[in-house]
Amino acid sequence: MPRGGETGDGAFHGPTIRELTLKLGAPTRRLALIVAAGCGLAAGVALTALALLPLLVPAADLRRSAIEAVAGTTAQGVTITGDPVLQLLPSPRVILHKVTFSLPRDQALDAESVVSRINLWPLLLGHVEIADVTLVSPTLVLRRETVRPQLGMAGFLAAADAPELRVVNGTVVWRSESGLTQELVSGIDGSIDRMRNGRGVALDVTFDWRDEAVEASLAVDNIQDFLAGTQSPTRIALSSRSAIVRFRGQSSFGSSFGADGTISADVDSLRALLEWLGATAPTARGFEAFSLSSHLVMDDNQLSLTKAMLDLDGNRAEGGLLLKLTDARPMLQGTFAAERLNLNPYGRLRLTSDNGLEWSREPIDLSVLNAFDLDLRLSAGQVTAGDTLFTTVAASAVLSEGRLVLALGQTNGWNGMLRGTATLAPLWANRASGTGLSLHVEADCTDIALAPALADLAGLDHFEGTGTLQFDLQGEGRSPQDIAQTLAGRVSLTSEGGYLVGFDVAQVLRRIERRPLSGGDPRGGRTAFDRLVARATLQYGLATLDEMKLSGKLVRLSLGGTLDVGTRSLDLTGEAALIAPPKGSLPDISLPFVMQGPWVSPRIIADPASLIERSDAAQSLLEAVKGHKSAITTVRSVIEKLVAPAAAPAAAPVATPAAPPAATPAAIPATPPAATPAAHATPAD
Repeated sequence: MPRGGETGDGAFHGPTIRELTLKLGAPTRRLALIVAAGCGLAAGVALTALALLPLLVPAADLRRSAIEAVAGTTAQGVTITGDPVLQLLPSPRVILHKVTFSLPRDQALDAESVVSRINLWPLLLGHVEIADVTLVSPTLVLRRETVRPQLGMAGFLAAADAPELRVVNGTVVWRSESGLTQELVSGIDGSIDRMRNGRGVALDVTFDWRDEAVEASLAVDNIQDFLAGTQSPTRIALSSRSAIVRFRGQSSFGSSFGADGTISADVDSLRALLEWLGATAPTARGFEAFSLSSHLVMDDNQLSLTKAMLDLDGNRAEGGLLLKLTDARPMLQGTFAAERLNLNPYGRLRLTSDNGLEWSREPIDLSVLNAFDLDLRLSAGQVTAGDTLFTTVAASAVLSEGRLVLALGQTNGWNGMLRGTATLAPLWANRASGTGLSLHVEADCTDIALAPALADLAGLDHFEGTGTLQFDLQGEGRSPQDIAQTLAGRVSLTSEGGYLVGFDVAQVLRRIERRPLSGGDPRGGRTAFDRLVARATLQYGLATLDEMKLSGKLVRLSLGGTLDVGTRSLDLTGEAALIAPPKGSLPDISLPFVMQGPWVSPRIIADPASLIERSDAAQSLLEAVKGHKSAITTVRSVIEKLVAPAAAPAAAPVATPAAPPAATPAAIPATPPAATPAAHATPAD
């Protein structure tokens, strides 16, 4: 049998486990007994020391040291209602119950208890050394007019040998003059720790604000320089469930806070963040994903962002911002440039009700315009709004004392050039509430495509071609409905060629020439024109056509009358003419007509008297009943009913009343001689 660690193959594998156990067993057992005895002795010494602690250091010294440490955290006097308690386990500590700190009259700070943890080894030598102070359930009460809480912690933070500070379940509340309190921040858990050999401070805190958990951290490498107004390396982070803000650079806190470094922000939903902060996004849609990176400089109550990269809803821009925090009103100035901007995520400006047939009556709130002043400039290579693309866009927004001026410089859009300004100001009578506005809009659109331009601006789709649109309008009121009813100014539209969409005037006139009483709906098709001129003057929401002429190779069209902007309806009279060929022998054909009803889908009615004059059958019928006034009236009513087109569905609310009973065909047998011509009138025409 092999010896030692040898095997059958002659290889050596060392001693076996059994042999090692036999050789080391006795020393190991002795070592374990020695260690156990040492631990027991140490435990006994510790328990003995804890038992003798009250004898080594008088309770009065412990109490005084704990009170001094607590008062040192805020540099304020303290009042202790409850009796101090000394606890030895799990570590020596002094507990002071019902502690109230002396603060200025508009502030108050108290805590359910304050725990001062004492270092053990100095205590065994008879010295009291506070390791840290914990405020349990403290409540800081601020008045509404409090600008900055004066806790007086500068001395505590600057002292390198000061104990660390802990806060557990703290609360900050507002208190009104009547004594009512409102919770502002709750669930505050935080700590102030020393770092870099006591020269630096690290603050970590979590709290609940408006039902959402927030985490904040601050690290200052040299707290003495920081408090003295000398910039020191600083790192700041503030985060919630869906947003995080970081700063890294230099900062100081002398007479005012100053900072110089880089800042970054990432927000999942800017709209949700604004709502959480108690603000409202300026549009009903958009303002979702947001990110910012920039160089930040803050000094003398102003903050500037340079080399800023801003990304909102996929729109990226570069530029800078300057925020001036003055006593009167904050001022925000900025300039940004972008290659492409897409405005579709923010929806379209809606001025009508849900059915689109009338103006919205929702009140306009401009109270936000009284909160700050603004001077913002924006340039973009391309801007997309709906299906329209604008290029070389230069825009600005200037807000001063509640008056907002939006300006658009020379911009390529709708295949032409456009510029304009819009001025919005709160009504002085309602300035305090912020409801209602005074509006002034001026625009000049040159050589634009009429179809998309009029569709975007006014929701009209009756013209195609290229033209020039100019308008200068102003109105005021609490809602779009009020503004429409007070609108005043002028509008002009000219075009050197295009189409009138929805009406083939030449075809209608030819049909009427052949069959004057054929009736039917004149809508459908389109009419080519060589020139279009339209001018209107508005007063109190009523637009009067000063001139409306359309001329082409085949037709001429003129209109006059009024358009009621408030009710979105029109009442126009006009004349359409079919131009005879230059070498033809036929005379021009003209026909008066009436256009009434909602401007989205008006009713067009040809003049009945003109149709009767063109119809031989109608003339025969009138001759047959000549001398009978009642019969003539009956026949005329029947003819008018035959030639009048059916009203469009959208025009139903303003449809004309039904003809009186005397105009029904049942009244015709009262004059038998007229029945025969009337029976042949329709097929003849």
